[in-house]
Amino acid sequence: MTRPRTFRMNDGRDIPVIGIGFVANLCWMGLGFDGGKQAVVEMVLHALKVGYRHIDTAFNYYNEDAVGEAIRLSGIPRQDIFVTTKLAGEFHGSVEEGLQRSLENLGLEYVDLFLMHWPQALTPQGTRSSGTIGIWTLIAFGYQGDAIQPTESPTFCETWKEMEKLVASGKVKTIGVSNFSIKNLDILLRSATIVPAINQARPQELNTIYTP
Repeated sequence: MTRPRTFRMNDGRDIPVIGIGFVANLCWMGLGFDGGKQAVVEMVLHALKVGYRHIDTAFNYYNEDAVGEAIRLSGIPRQDIFVTTKLAGEFHGSVEEGLQRSLENLGLEYVDLFLMHWPQALTPQGTRSSGTIGIWTLIAFGYQGDAIQPTESPTFCETWKEMEKLVASGKVKTIGVSNFSIKNLDILLRSATIVPAINQARPQELNTIYTP
């Protein structure tokens, strides 16, 4: 099999040009938790079989365990698979714990790319009920946690400082952000020691957060 093409990131590491993301556990589609997990395992295995080498997941996608299981079952050396996961909003004040939870879910010693999933921080446990928020809010922010105002601690700049410390630990190779607007990035870059290698964006006609 031809080795996937890569881009060189600003920290000198390479990222496969094409990756595949697994946005949710398919139990949301009526398969149940066991059926949903197995479906994700099979999809990841198929993706790896046909040549994908970049797998994207997140704590709040509720499928890190399935992704990790598929990686182990694939027989492909760990160093040949680029794994991205994301820090959930409820861990903005406990970044190291958030990473450790993801590593335990994945069954991995490190991830290649660790992203701040959203600039929005959440409290660890909130007062919202599932009946008061829509499915897209659940996908974006998870089931728990109330929104913390941008001026309250932890700000995304404070969270980023804690993410920077993780690089030296060896548990993450590269750090970046996700769903940041241009304004968010401008604010972050004023205090960042490590410039985010990635802003994982979702450009589309209805998504205007990336315009100045």
